[in-house]
Order: sequence, then C-alpha cells, then structure tokens
Amino acid sequence: MLLKLQQKSGITMTQAEKIKHQPATTVDIKTSDQQTFVAQLWDHHNPIATIHIVHGMAEHCLRYQPLAEQLQQAGYRVVSHNHRGHGDRLPQGHYADSRGWELVIDDMLQVQQQLCSDSAVILLGHSMGSFIAQGFAIRYGDRLSGLILSGSNYQSAFMYKAGRTVARVLKLFQGGRTQSKVMDRLSFGAFNNRFKPARTEFDWLSRDNQQVDRYIQDPACGHTCTLQLWIDLFGGLIEISQPGNLAHIPADLPIWLFAGECDPVGQNGKGVNALQQALTDSGHKNVSCTLYADARHEMLNELNAAEVRQEILNRINDMIR
Repeated sequence: MLLKLQQKSGITMTQAEKIKHQPATTVDIKTSDQQTFVAQLWDHHNPIATIHIVHGMAEHCLRYQPLAEQLQQAGYRVVSHNHRGHGDRLPQGHYADSRGWELVIDDMLQVQQQLCSDSAVILLGHSMGSFIAQGFAIRYGDRLSGLILSGSNYQSAFMYKAGRTVARVLKLFQGGRTQSKVMDRLSFGAFNNRFKPARTEFDWLSRDNQQVDRYIQDPACGHTCTLQLWIDLFGGLIEISQPGNLAHIPADLPIWLFAGECDPVGQNGKGVNALQQALTDSGHKNVSCTLYADARHEMLNELNAAEVRQEILNRINDMIR
C-alpha cells in the first residue's frame, strides 16, 4: 500500500522517510455573504488529494490535528475550518439569523473553491459535520472523490420535524439567538444513560477519560446552541432523511461510514446501519460501514484512536486509486 502511494505521488521511499509534517497555516476565506473566516491548511508540496474535514457540534476544527498531521505525512493536503458559531466564529452556538444550513454548506464550498481546486477532494464529516457533509454532497457531490461519515445517524423525518416544531415554539418566546438548555437536554439528555454511573456528563463521547476531560476543559467545546441553529439543523436533517434527496449524491461515489458500537448519536449502531441501507436503497453502489466494538461517539478520541486513524488512511488510499 505504501509503495503504491509513493509511486502515485512521485515520492521515493527515502524521500517519504524524510518528510515531516508541517504545522498548519491559516488562510482567510471569503464567504458569499461578505464575511471572512480562517481555514486551517496542512499543506503538502505534491498532494495526492485534498482531505476536507468538517467537525461536529460544540467543538472545533483543531481537535482533528492528529489526523490531519498523519494524513499530511502520507502525502495528502488537509483543510479544515470552524463552522459558524463554533471555535473562533461568534456568536457561539449560532449559525445565522436565517438560512444557516445553506450558509454553513456554502462556507464549505468557498473553502474548496479557494484551497482545493487543483486536486481530488475527499470529504470527512463527524457527527453534525456528517449531516452537513451529506447536505454538501447532495448539492456538490460531483466535486468529491470520496465521502467519509463519522458518528452519523439516520432516522425518520418525523422526529426531526417534531424537534423543529419545539424549537420554533421556544423561539417565539425567547428569540432565535437564545442558547437553549431545553433543546440541549431534549437532544443529549439521555446519551449517558447506557454508561451510568457516569463520571461526567460527557462520558458518552469516549472511553478515554483523558480525552473527555480535555473536551470539558476546552472553552470552545460543550457549549449549548441557539434555537435558530436547532431550527436550521433540523431542517437540514429533514432534507437528508429523504431518499429522493440522497439520490442526488453521485451513485458511484465511494462512501464509508464508521462509528462506535455504543455511540448514542447513531442509536448504538442501529442508525448507522440504517444510513448505509438508505444510501444503498437510493442507488449508491459503493457504501461500506464499520462499527467498532465497545466504542462510543468520538472514534478519533477513543482508546483505539490510532487504529481508527490508520483505517481512515487506508480507506482514503482506496478511494483515490
């Protein structure tokens, strides 16, 4: 595998052994609504392809640095950025006052147009980022050479419509920019049930206590989100739960799903298997799924994170052959 990778990228064995990862650089990205945000770029002098990583809810893109560095060392360019309302993009937990789902997806398009135009692109989305990645692939799937979805889920649009109705009612009384503890409890309140007695309220993220503690101690992680973000997100989830919309993703695009077997976001594997089936039923010919035994939501911060990073690299190598 490594020899084939080196032959494709033009890197000899000796050169490959000498390559060290370069630190990420920051690049200003202009948005379609005249904002500017910063993208992280782990560049490579002769990239095989570009890997675009999109993070999940209430976290930020720099948490993916170990994966980005490993992919860079293997010959890939890696780009990532914070979604609106995440990391350094304020107000915290808020996409926009309107059209938030569309604007978040358009930010991804701007990153790819400005940083990835000269190479094949593989999109990797985690959790909320996996949902946004599906929305992107529905619109711009012809830009992609592969799609990787981490910690994802699939269920009936009815559940999402009910959630959106609750958020809309709360918005009438509290305003769209209110960071909603009610929506947070309704969405995540039961996630720790399987892990009682729980050490923290975020035990569902990982079996690795150190990683859970880092998440809790990070001021850019674990925050609540606004009612308008929830309305936007539920609207996006309704969109991607429709088989007719999933059918707009190119049928021959390689798609790999992976998750922890005990991930409550993916209904302990049930929702991930349902997503694989929904994609297969909508005409996709190359969909595979891996569930890691005993693991929880953040596979890149799990006890077997090194194994998962290597498997991601293996899958990417297969996708760009």
